[in-house]
Amino acid sequence: MRKTITNHVSCLLCLLLFISARSTFAGDTLTVAPRFYHVDRANKIIVINQSITALNGNPDRKGHLALDSVYTFAQPVTTLRTDSSYQVRSGNAAYKLFFTQLPVAHIDTRYTIMDAPSVYAQFQLVEASGQQVQSNLGVEFRGGYSQNFPKKSYELSFWNDTVGTASRDVTLLGMRTDNKYNLQALYNEPLRFRSKVSNALWQEIHQIYYKNLEPDAKNGIAMEYVELFVNGEYRGIYALSERVDRKQLKLKKYNNGILGELYKGSDWGGAVTFTGLPPVDNNSETWGGFEYKHPEEQIDWTNLYTFVSFVQNSTEADFMTNYKQQFHLGNAVDYYLFLNLLRATDNTGKNIYIAKYKRNEPYYYVPWDLDGVFGTDYTGGNTGNVDDILTNGMYSRLTRDCSAGGFREALQTRWNALRASVITEQHIMAKFRAEYDYLNANNAYAREQLAWGDYQHDTTQLAYMTGWLRHRLTYLDNAFNQSCAAVTSVKTQTDGLLKLYPNPANDYLMVETGAAGTCQLSIRDLSGRLVQQTTLTGKQNRLDIGQLRKGVYVVTLKTATAVATEKLVIN
Repeated sequence: MRKTITNHVSCLLCLLLFISARSTFAGDTLTVAPRFYHVDRANKIIVINQSITALNGNPDRKGHLALDSVYTFAQPVTTLRTDSSYQVRSGNAAYKLFFTQLPVAHIDTRYTIMDAPSVYAQFQLVEASGQQVQSNLGVEFRGGYSQNFPKKSYELSFWNDTVGTASRDVTLLGMRTDNKYNLQALYNEPLRFRSKVSNALWQEIHQIYYKNLEPDAKNGIAMEYVELFVNGEYRGIYALSERVDRKQLKLKKYNNGILGELYKGSDWGGAVTFTGLPPVDNNSETWGGFEYKHPEEQIDWTNLYTFVSFVQNSTEADFMTNYKQQFHLGNAVDYYLFLNLLRATDNTGKNIYIAKYKRNEPYYYVPWDLDGVFGTDYTGGNTGNVDDILTNGMYSRLTRDCSAGGFREALQTRWNALRASVITEQHIMAKFRAEYDYLNANNAYAREQLAWGDYQHDTTQLAYMTGWLRHRLTYLDNAFNQSCAAVTSVKTQTDGLLKLYPNPANDYLMVETGAAGTCQLSIRDLSGRLVQQTTLTGKQNRLDIGQLRKGVYVVTLKTATAVATEKLVIN
């Protein structure tokens, strides 16, 4: 009891001192409501996201700032700006002060956040308009490779209790009403906006084919920026995003059997790239690189296994006759040109969802995790590459369809239509510049560098992207407008042309060819990235592959008249 009384007296004294100080400087003091100021005491950062127009409503000079205590400006200011920073002091402590119009989110927990299970936390999101959402939360790290980065992404589950037995639906930043969202760290994006623009661009390119039946269905996700504090520490720019799930796609629910279906390409396996057909285990939530998502009531890989087998093993005549009943042609075309427009090397099998609206409907693709795009790879580094076509086992077969109304004709027609509207240098670069201007005008890059010391705001990135996109569009104009005869004139497979052993391999690989003269051998990983290339001159060749990582690769042998491919496994 004595301790409680002492604490109350102490708090009362603090409040009286604060009121007294604010009164002392009342003539030049800017007062900010508690929900709008966010203080990182450890790193001496203050972020205020109240409307800058409202803050500048009083034309008097501002020499002091009333928040949790009174801070003194190093230099009094009349007009506050979001693209500047200010030095303020409270007692002996100096703080860096920022004003932003971005929403600010807080996650506060006494538990250690980990990669599952979710731990209990408190969540708060405040917009510059004053709109505020507060909720109990379950939070955990999300992502695969990205968990190696120091800046982590989070999966958010909104709760009505503290243990997660009762979920709560919330609406955040105009996105869908739901009990789950993701917070994307954007750590491997040099300017923090490639995935956001790419997801928005996909919405302009593609509409889900049953939209008239399900007006709320959306193939893809929306993303909105927030600035994040975790346990009072400023963590920089994040993208709050919707999720790809049954609700987003409006897939039919389970009802005495599988109706709608949803699978996530979560790893580089033979099934996701249509290059292998491993056995199925209905007791496992994963198969061939896929992760089972819907229906939740049972795991049954039969339908997807049958489809992957059809793509890999059907005769040419069977495939060309029946593939449009198996996979939606319009979606296949749109995703193929989108994949190659972005040059999304990490999204040819992994980092895609495959879905089915209901029984007896075709499968279709849903994009996901669009960060290593528009001239960068999954690490965030510039690639510079513009002159290749990304594909997988299914697209390798689709591109041989030269029939009237077939894949090649549909691709050419669709590409040229989009080149006159959405897929132009001017339109795409305008979207990138709008995001850049928004973040730059709110000084977000300066705060990102404070939060993550290894981050550098690369002012040359927009110029690099402009040049990269211009050359990529030129290359794709030529590639997608080639006559189908020219594309298919080279055979895609010749028996006896290529033999690899040992396979699986370790440090070396023997290559036997049935080709006369010289030929070119290339090894690519399952993202399509070229990892090794050499010219062969004899029937038997030994290659040193000790520098390649463990995994699955595709080996391609090209001669003047034929092409042969084989899968290579390196242990």
